[in-house]
Amino acid sequence: MPHAYRCLICLTLTHIIVDASAIIVGPLWGELKRVHSFTENTLFIVLTIHALASSLAQPVFGYIRDRYPIKSILWLGPLLGAALMPMVGPANSVVVLCLVLLLGGIGIGSFHPEAAVVAGSLIPERRTRSLSLFMFGGALGLALGPLICGAIVSTWGLSSIWILAPLYSGLILFLYQIGKPPAELFERDRKKPVQSLSQMLEGRLFLAFFLFLVCSLRLVPNMAMDKLISFILEKQDASAIEIGMMQSVFLFSASAGMLLMAFRFKSGHEKAFMIVCPLLGIPLMLVLGWEGCPTWLMTLMLIPGGLILWGTSPAMVSYSHQLFPNGGGVASAITMGMAWGGGGMIQAKITSHFVALDVPHQAFHAIIPCLILATLGAALLPPLKKQTQSLAEAVDTI
Repeated sequence: MPHAYRCLICLTLTHIIVDASAIIVGPLWGELKRVHSFTENTLFIVLTIHALASSLAQPVFGYIRDRYPIKSILWLGPLLGAALMPMVGPANSVVVLCLVLLLGGIGIGSFHPEAAVVAGSLIPERRTRSLSLFMFGGALGLALGPLICGAIVSTWGLSSIWILAPLYSGLILFLYQIGKPPAELFERDRKKPVQSLSQMLEGRLFLAFFLFLVCSLRLVPNMAMDKLISFILEKQDASAIEIGMMQSVFLFSASAGMLLMAFRFKSGHEKAFMIVCPLLGIPLMLVLGWEGCPTWLMTLMLIPGGLILWGTSPAMVSYSHQLFPNGGGVASAITMGMAWGGGGMIQAKITSHFVALDVPHQAFHAIIPCLILATLGAALLPPLKKQTQSLAEAVDTI
């Protein structure tokens, strides 16, 4: 097997482990709330740290990557995340839990900018397929993570989740050893002038901020879904594996949606997706927030929810790249890192409030205004002058 293909396969498998580590806490929110006796404010802080650590680490490490590529990030970042995130189970205090989520999230966030650039550069003549495979690995990791975690916790208890730390860490080191990328991929072009942030955004800083707000509101249901599923089912005495299975329905649907966006939809409809998809999510939120919603119907709603709300998120990235062609890295940071963090903060307040009231399902109804505002905001965004890239091609610049 050619070395480039071996590197890409190993990087994709590493991405599966990294994102499976990132979502370890997914099926455990209800149990963690019970064990640590979260108040509304405490839950808000914990959810915010979980949302921001990885999301905000990505633009920081993306900025560093553009200036000082660091090869070791490909294994140090994943190792930190894989070693720490399983410690949420045995964490004996809220302080330790927050520290684990913070440092583990930073490790996970540091991996993505470097790995995405390397994945797209390994086979430049097939860049689109390379990035699609890499991104699908992450989506698969998100879908498998709750199942693995739920099965372990249901069998041996909350504290037993630590056993994933040595397992995931060992696999990461093994994959890196057999799939080390070529050294030349980490050499910075010193002849290329370094642009200022204003130059990257063509002086349109307010527009960039407005795009951040629109995307943050658009991503609130994505960031809230696994938490709300966990709290709702925990009230129904569901096991961790049952919670993990339902979360995986949403995330497997999301991965299918991303593949469709990458291979089937071409440039020219990005803004339309940003306007229409939040609207399509509103009736889903209405059904999910229904107090008498049976489990089978909730599960059924998660399939179109994953396809529409998460699966179409590459449209935001494509739009931002074409809106700011001189600052692809910054555009990615806005729509992939910062906006997910912004959406995470909004959902943290919504989720913690309704969980404190012991009516977590009503949080879905509180998300609806976010989707309405996201639609209105997207309609106010400027049309794209040049629409020459497919969605998959735009993702290649991430």
